Amino acid sequence: MGRLWGRHLRHSVYDESMSHHPMPELFLTADECHNRDHLQRFVTEHIGTNAWPIHSPALIRRIEREGLNLTQPHSFALSRPQTAALMHHMYHMNRRTERMLGIHNAFHCAMHNFEVLIRLLVMEWPVDQAIPSWVAQTPQRVYPALDTAMPVALALIDALQERGVSGATIARDLLTALGHDYGHTGGTDRLDADGRALPLSHEDMSEKHVALVGLKFGYPPALILESMSGIRATTFHHRIGRPRVQPANLFEHRITLADVMGCALPLDQWLTHVAVPVLFEKIPHWKRRSIQLALEEHLLDPEALQAERAGIIGDIGEWFRSERGFFVFIETFKLRTVPGAQTLWGTNLQQKIALIEQVLSRTDLLAPLVAQGSSLLEQFACQFSNVTHLKDRLEQGDINTRLRELLLPFVEVTDERH
Repeated sequence: MGRLWGRHLRHSVYDESMSHHPMPELFLTADECHNRDHLQRFVTEHIGTNAWPIHSPALIRRIEREGLNLTQPHSFALSRPQTAALMHHMYHMNRRTERMLGIHNAFHCAMHNFEVLIRLLVMEWPVDQAIPSWVAQTPQRVYPALDTAMPVALALIDALQERGVSGATIARDLLTALGHDYGHTGGTDRLDADGRALPLSHEDMSEKHVALVGLKFGYPPALILESMSGIRATTFHHRIGRPRVQPANLFEHRITLADVMGCALPLDQWLTHVAVPVLFEKIPHWKRRSIQLALEEHLLDPEALQAERAGIIGDIGEWFRSERGFFVFIETFKLRTVPGAQTLWGTNLQQKIALIEQVLSRTDLLAPLVAQGSSLLEQFACQFSNVTHLKDRLEQGDINTRLRELLLPFVEVTDERH
C-alpha cells in the first residue's frame, strides 16, 4: 500500500484523488533526514526527481529538525490576506534584489513572474468545466505593474477555489511562479565577470531564496519542495556536464508552459513586450561571448565551439527563424503535454508561426536587412524593446523603411482581431 501511495505522490504530494481513501502516513523522521542519501531517495521517489538537490540551508535545517511529513500539505491553504501579502512580499523582494545587483532587465523582471502566475492559474481550471471568457482572456494582456496584476490573480484564485481547486495547489503555484525567476540576471545562465558559469544557476539561486519565503509564510516543507521542483523544471539552458532538466509531472509541465507562453499576447504586444526585450537582454552576452570565442578557439573542442557559435544570433533573419523554431518547439513539446492548453493557445501559436513564415518569405525586404548583420539587429532591439504601441513607433521617422514594412503585418493582424 505504501508503494502505491508513493506512485500517486509523484504527481503531487497532496493528490486529492486519494483524499477519500485512508492511507498510512508517509513520514521521514528527523534522524532519518540527517542521512542525505536516505533523504534524497525519499524526496525523489515521493515528491519528484526535480525536488532534489535542496539549495536552501534553512529548509534543510528545518527538515533535519522536524522530519519530512508528506501529508501536511493536504490541508494547507493561505487566507486571502496572506495570499495578497505573499504577492507583495515576493514582488518587493525581487525589486529590492534587482536594485542591489544593478539589474535592469528588459524582460526577466518582477512582473514577468506575475504574468507566469496568471497563465499557470488559468491552466489549473478544472478540465471538465468550460473556461469562462474572462478567465481565458487574462493572459492576453500586458501587466505593467503590481496594481494591475494582483487584482486579476486574486480574482482567478477566488474563481478556482469556488470550483474546488485546493488551497494547497494554489499556494504551491504562487510560490513557484512568483519565485521562478527571482533575481534573474538576464542571460541564459548566471556568469561571473569572466563569463564562466557560477556554481548556482538562475533556478538554483531562485530555489535557495524562495524556499525561505515558503518558510516565512508557514508552508509545510514538503510543499516547499514541490514548489522548488517546479522552479527547477523551468530550467531551459542546458549546462554542459549536468543532466538536462526535464519536467516530470503535470504540474511541472504546466509551469514550464506558463513560463514560455508570453506568446499568448496579441502579436504586436508579444513582439514588443516579450520577443524583442528577450533579444535586447541577450545581445550583450552574445557580443561578449563572441569576443571570448575568438580568443579561445584553439582551446575548445570543435563540436562545442560550433554549438556555441550556432547559439549566437547575428542578424535579423536568423532571429526570426529562431523565433519560428521556438514556437514550433512550444507547440510540439510543451503545448501538447498539458490538457486543455491546445484549446487555450493553439490557434494563437499557429497564427504567430504563419506570420513569421510570411516575414521570412519577404526576401526583398529581409535580405538588405540581413546584410547589415548584428548592427541592424541591435538597433532593432533598442528601438522596439517594451514599446507601448507598435503602430505609433513604426510611424516615427527613425525606423528603417524596409524594417517598417516588414513589421507592419504585426499591427495589421492585431487590428483585425480587435
